[in-house]
Amino acid sequence: MDLIYFDESGDDGLRPGASRFLALTAVRIQCAEWIHWDSSIRSLRNELEASLGIPSRCELHTRELLLRKGRYKDLGIRTPAILGLIDRINSLTNGGEISIKSIVVDKSPGLHPLRVAILSHLNETPIPCVAISDRGRVPRMKQLICTAYRDGKLTASPPEFMLEIESRDSHLVQMADFFATAAYLRACVELNFPFHARMNAEEASAMSRITEGANRTYHLVRP
Repeated sequence: MDLIYFDESGDDGLRPGASRFLALTAVRIQCAEWIHWDSSIRSLRNELEASLGIPSRCELHTRELLLRKGRYKDLGIRTPAILGLIDRINSLTNGGEISIKSIVVDKSPGLHPLRVAILSHLNETPIPCVAISDRGRVPRMKQLICTAYRDGKLTASPPEFMLEIESRDSHLVQMADFFATAAYLRACVELNFPFHARMNAEEASAMSRITEGANRTYHLVRP
């Protein structure tokens, strides 16, 4: 049985002010590997606090970190620290039994971005799984999956369970958030779409480059 941790960057709306893209990342591990990965990420967070000053006990919310918002506003975190964090997460996820897949949907009328993204994730690797995501998202995901399975759009078996969790309580949901943000930024770079004006270009470029690797894939869906 596998565990899949989902998180997204952007939104799935089309109204004025909505994001251009929806990026949905799935971090997949085997159940037996959970202790290893939780411990490895916890150790990494402690190391980053000691070496870069990024607090280990607060939720790693990547977009807020890149924009120096909220809890990161007054920490004085500079670009070399962010590049160090990106490099360490890149190194950590290059090895071991972990799969990180990001689907980015370039939104348009008539295209349901969340459905497109989640079905792409589940249909590609039809292995029994438990899906886990941040509180508030799971009911919509459940509804989309059940409807797709009923209509024959989901060719794999649906997840055995779908669990809600507070993102601050899960290192792996936060890891999914990190790579979803990276995937969103890569789509911006590829389509020459401006990212947030306050975001450092060097940091955004470094993020966009880590979306693919030995166990990481990225796919942009366009209308």
